[in-house]
Amino acid sequence: MRQTLDSALFSLLAVGCVTLGCQKAGERSDYQPRQVPTISSTQLTGTAIVPTLDTPLANSGNAVWCATFQAAWNHARDDVIRDRLRIAKAQPVADRLNESPVTEAALPPGSFFAVAGRLEDGIVETIHKDMQRQFPDTPLPTFDGAAGFVAYAYLDKTVAFTMPFSNAKRSIQFSDSAGVTHSVAGFGLHEGTDWDLREKQAAQVKVLFSQTDDQNDDGVNRSKPTAFALDLTADQAEQQVIVAVLPRAEHLTAALDDLAGRIDKSAPDQYSAKLQAIDLLAIPNVLFSVNHEFVELQGGGKVIENPGEFQGLFILKAGQSIRFRLDRSGATVTSEAQTFPAAIPREFIIDRPFLIVIKRRSAEQPYFVAWIDNAELLVPDAGRTAKAYAPSASAD
Repeated sequence: MRQTLDSALFSLLAVGCVTLGCQKAGERSDYQPRQVPTISSTQLTGTAIVPTLDTPLANSGNAVWCATFQAAWNHARDDVIRDRLRIAKAQPVADRLNESPVTEAALPPGSFFAVAGRLEDGIVETIHKDMQRQFPDTPLPTFDGAAGFVAYAYLDKTVAFTMPFSNAKRSIQFSDSAGVTHSVAGFGLHEGTDWDLREKQAAQVKVLFSQTDDQNDDGVNRSKPTAFALDLTADQAEQQVIVAVLPRAEHLTAALDDLAGRIDKSAPDQYSAKLQAIDLLAIPNVLFSVNHEFVELQGGGKVIENPGEFQGLFILKAGQSIRFRLDRSGATVTSEAQTFPAAIPREFIIDRPFLIVIKRRSAEQPYFVAWIDNAELLVPDAGRTAKAYAPSASAD
């Protein structure tokens, strides 16, 4: 007999932890990674956690997406309902999730867990057993109040830089979409006299494209591009971390399409050359830990309309937890330094809204995307006395 609406519900929970640059054994002792308390997304005033890459965005504000919620949804759809999920009063969101091209092929093997199943079949016990085996240091999830079935996904991936970058000596004057400037901390190439360190740092960076509206009389681009993209893990075969300065798009899918189109149209000498030793690089530190509930999918009125044993159930919790850090550090892997031709020094300073993309090189879809539109998720550079980066700044 099907349960009554008051007690019939299911839980859809996703946890995503993507860390860029964790401290490793033997790394320079002067570096201590920052930590941040976990907050509810309701405490964020300028950031949206979106369930799909094609979720329409507001005219301003940060947008963060991680593939874990999609993975949990896919398992609920394919393994339990065995059909496209139909959710009363939430079908537009359900349709975007049902039609998303993102699959587990986008997720890094060995770094994620995703499953869905009936409570009566012991799905919670299965989740606890498998999570304890694969992620023994992670607290086991709870599903208090759930009935019917549970869908769950977890991701914990560290993408380590071959050679740790250096903390930026100057504040980055980040100008958000509203025109407000914030002094934020960041990282980039070494700006001292250790040229061997600088060369090793630069060897892992590739310019995917660089465009400017202004040119010198000889037709050569000026030093500060109006739009550009950098691959920060160009020396790694599997993982790819991209930061890109682009115009704001209507959704993250459009931003990814814009990025791909600009890369495809770039001349080979633009995207095949790494940063020169005389170039300037400054990327803001990004740090947040957020718990989010997709309220657009939750509630007693948003019941499953698919015929069968789960018809009439509603989503008790459609949640996602995302912890993310982008800073200068990373683990050591084997890499090869490259040589490059001389040209006008370029200033790749991310001091305005930008896109972060993390993906497997072998996968068509990313597993983490964020549009950083304001400083809410950036690390403030309070109390710094050194001068700020400026278009005319050069390495010390």
